[in-house]
Amino acid sequence: MPFTALTSLTAPLPESKRLLNYLLCTVLLLLTAAVHAAPALPLSSQQSSISLESFSDIIEDPNKLYRIDDILAPELQRQFRPAESGDFNLSHTIGRYWFRFKLSNTSSEITQQLLQIMPIDLNAAQLFTQSGRQIAPMVTTELIRNETLFSIPVHANTTSTYYLALEYPFDRQLELTLHNYTSFLGEVSQREFSNSIFLGVLGLLCIYSLISASLHADSLFLATAGFAFLIICSQSIAWGYIGSPQGLLPPWDGYSLICIILAISIVDLIYALRFPIFPISNPGHGPKVIRLVAIANIVAVVISVIAGAEIAAITINLIIPFNSLVLLFIGLNGFLQTYSRLLFYYMVARTALALIVILTVVGYSLSLITTSTANIILLLLATTICTTHTALLIARQTIRQRKQNQDEQRIAILGAVNRAKTDILARITHDIRTPMSAMLGVSELLQDTQLTANQEDHIRTLQRSGHELLQLLQEASQATRFNESDIELRNELLNLPEIIDESVSGFRNIAAEQALELICDIDSDVSEKLIGDSSRIRQLLSHVMNNAFEHFESGYILLKVAASDINQGLLTFEVSHRGKPFSNLEKQAINGSVSEEGGIINTRLAIASQLISLMNGSAAIRSSGRGLHSLRFTLQLGVPNNSNNNTLRIRTGLLSNKRLLVVDSNQTFCKVVSKQCGNWGMPVFIANSDNAAIATVRNQSLINAPIDIILIDHALPGGGLKLAKRIYDETKDQQHTPIGLLLAHANINFDRDELQDAGVRRILSKPLTGVALRSALLSECHFDANAVNSAPDQYRTDALTLSSLQCLIAEDNPTNAQVLTRMLKSLGITVHHVENGQQAVNTFMRKRFDVVIMDIEMPIMDGAEATRQIRQFEKEEQRERTPIIGLTANALDEQRDSYLRAGMDLHLVKPIRLWELAEAIKRWTGYQQDKS
Repeated sequence: MPFTALTSLTAPLPESKRLLNYLLCTVLLLLTAAVHAAPALPLSSQQSSISLESFSDIIEDPNKLYRIDDILAPELQRQFRPAESGDFNLSHTIGRYWFRFKLSNTSSEITQQLLQIMPIDLNAAQLFTQSGRQIAPMVTTELIRNETLFSIPVHANTTSTYYLALEYPFDRQLELTLHNYTSFLGEVSQREFSNSIFLGVLGLLCIYSLISASLHADSLFLATAGFAFLIICSQSIAWGYIGSPQGLLPPWDGYSLICIILAISIVDLIYALRFPIFPISNPGHGPKVIRLVAIANIVAVVISVIAGAEIAAITINLIIPFNSLVLLFIGLNGFLQTYSRLLFYYMVARTALALIVILTVVGYSLSLITTSTANIILLLLATTICTTHTALLIARQTIRQRKQNQDEQRIAILGAVNRAKTDILARITHDIRTPMSAMLGVSELLQDTQLTANQEDHIRTLQRSGHELLQLLQEASQATRFNESDIELRNELLNLPEIIDESVSGFRNIAAEQALELICDIDSDVSEKLIGDSSRIRQLLSHVMNNAFEHFESGYILLKVAASDINQGLLTFEVSHRGKPFSNLEKQAINGSVSEEGGIINTRLAIASQLISLMNGSAAIRSSGRGLHSLRFTLQLGVPNNSNNNTLRIRTGLLSNKRLLVVDSNQTFCKVVSKQCGNWGMPVFIANSDNAAIATVRNQSLINAPIDIILIDHALPGGGLKLAKRIYDETKDQQHTPIGLLLAHANINFDRDELQDAGVRRILSKPLTGVALRSALLSECHFDANAVNSAPDQYRTDALTLSSLQCLIAEDNPTNAQVLTRMLKSLGITVHHVENGQQAVNTFMRKRFDVVIMDIEMPIMDGAEATRQIRQFEKEEQRERTPIIGLTANALDEQRDSYLRAGMDLHLVKPIRLWELAEAIKRWTGYQQDKS
């Protein structure tokens, strides 16, 4: 039979063995869990600050389902596990975190600890303490602003368990640090001291930048001040100095730090744009890129405010590095083009700071550095950036100041050179004008002798060429003078129409030689009386008219004057011509950019541009497709308080209702005359041909409204003088014969008998201005009103003879003295000549003279000093004042006032013409002409 082993009664059955295995596994698991739980933190008196990261257990509550009572349940207690480094990176997807840690006090005394929870803006924190089966909540301690601190007392020879519940809506690194009171206060003091130092430095930089912006008028200092102020605001809000603490890094619960950080970024871009970090001469796309990035930052502010904290954090984390990369790239490109030291320092500083920021953020994210350390580093970097910006601005300002000083020195040197040039040019001008004076004086005397027609033509050519040479010398002197900066305008009462008449009349001979029409159109709104510098206005008109004559080819030259603002004295001048257009050099000259290759025309326009600028005006050149070119400029003159046109109305009252017939083929001239005479109350009729003129005269006679005055152009196709004779023959037997006026160029000679036969009373020289026309019309109407049947006898010029007049001439140049002597003798004046000022004084003391002509520049004693001594002698001897006429070849007028202060009565510039000398003597001596 088979053998069967006996089984002991105590051996377990198979089911019992399986149950025993389960129990053993459970015990082993419990033992294993107990072994892997975080150890208790032993407290000692030597301990200062320690992180709870290695002494904490953690359990995650994603849906916030557990309360403290649930956490104490065995099944949840078993779910706690030791916390790792990654567990301290809070995630917004986890609703609540539970931490458990134990503190063991082995000493015989109670110890007081502080639990600090970072980030600083973490407010939803609850701490519970367990003693046996008892659980009690703990409250936060308000030791420093709004930081989350718990005061934890640990009794002697006990081990206490604590549970910490945390809720945070953002992803953020968590720090749990246990301090004793002494270490905590020391750490806080150190942190606050560091913050105060950096914020104080930023405050000083802000104040310094504001003061510098005011002193140097540099708005970029305001950007630096704004940069420092915004950093101060960001730190104050982050640490809770202002409002609730927001923390250092995004995301933030509010919008204040979002806007401030992006504002700091925008200010940084403005600094880069205005500094600038790109070459000014060749900026490329740098400015556009920086502006686009600044606009992107503004858009980022709007998006961050609207979209919320998470989107704001992403936006800031993207936009700030992008800004830095753009600025580094543009700055590097600018440095490679200019090799500027300032850009080099800017690039080195920004690159180093960017690397440090990257290392700081990475270290903070990996929990290698604490929040306080990261704050100190970031605040140091921000202060360094602000300091760098300020230092670069100071360096730039220093460079600018040094350059300005160098420019001022250069200008001073150039000014001295220009003054030397002016003196040299004045001397050269004097040396040239002195023999020219003799040449022109002799030619004028020669013209009064018996000459053939060819000889007279040669004399006129000689005189014209001589005067052109003198004009060129005058323009060269003015061009040199305009390099100086001490020109001042005189404010004097002036008559603008008379100034224009004098200026235009100066071109009478040139217009006659070129057979061109020079038309002057002054608007009726232009006031006669204004305040300004009459000599400068004459000079300006001379230059622009000369320029027009240089360009003229056909047709006419038109000068128009209009009032842009009657009350403010703003006048608009326009000189138009048909002919050559303005060259680029001339356009540059009128715009104030003078090229040395511009020649005479360029110099004239350059002087004109300076004069226009001095009188607060502007100039522009325009051209039309019809070949009409014009130079238009404005002048700002003063308006007298009692400015009115009543005097003009009184003077022109005699012309009211006088019918005028203008016969001229130039329609522009006819329109101008019609407008001017219409303002004087004269009905004007226009005829462009002989037949039209005859028809108008007949028609007006038939309707019993005869023509009173006829103005006929000599250059009519049929002959103006012939037309005048036809009209005179037809009307001379009538009761009303019109006044005949003939318009002709100055170089045309008429036979006196022919003029009388044609009934022409007066010849008006072209160009005819409004002043000349009004004077002629008033004169003829006044003559008709006071005389009957007066024969025209207006063409004989009586010679000026001043009998028994004694004149003393002080002139060192024998040729000029000879010319002056002959001129004065031709006027019937007795002459006594001396060669220097000392002789003039001695001679004047021994003998009485009626007039003295004193050269300015003479050896031994100049004319000014001689005049002073003569005036002193007259005062001591109580003699009546003798007229002294100064004479110089210096065309510049800087010394005119000094001559007058020396005692001279008049200052004449060589060469002197006979009529000019005669008029001056007549004016200052009071002698009447001897017509015998």
